[in-house]
Amino acid sequence: MKRLIFIVTILMAFSSQAQQYSTAIGLKGGFSFNGGGGINLKHFLGGSSAVEVSVGGGSRHIWLQGLYERNQELSHGVEWYYGFGGDIGLFTNGGYDSKYPSGLFLGADGVIGVEYTFEDFPLNLALDTGPTLRVIPYVGFGWGGGLAARYAF
Repeated sequence: MKRLIFIVTILMAFSSQAQQYSTAIGLKGGFSFNGGGGINLKHFLGGSSAVEVSVGGGSRHIWLQGLYERNQELSHGVEWYYGFGGDIGLFTNGGYDSKYPSGLFLGADGVIGVEYTFEDFPLNLALDTGPTLRVIPYVGFGWGGGLAARYAF
């Protein structure tokens, strides 16, 4: 994971200026209460406002996360973003927590991250992290994060 973060940082620092995109779709992997990664879509609503939606799952769970984000330019096309949203999912056969054999989970999420879109190639890379507050099936606090690679158009 440290190597991956280092490589993304180097690519962002030495690549050409980023281009604007309106929508990007791809994969996002990481760590969170949701358990891993999934398909990810980010769409700008206008100006610096965007929505990001991720759908994922495993053999015993499926989840959906939605975030509202604000992007701000840093330099040389690199942008940082922050936002908030929530997640919801279903789990079965102890796929979420051994104390809760099956059911629904629900939570609130915060995010802060950095992203880069290549100028000569329609690739968007994003790295983010943030808190998660689980409210169903129990109340608990955690921390998550992820790395996204998306086709930008």
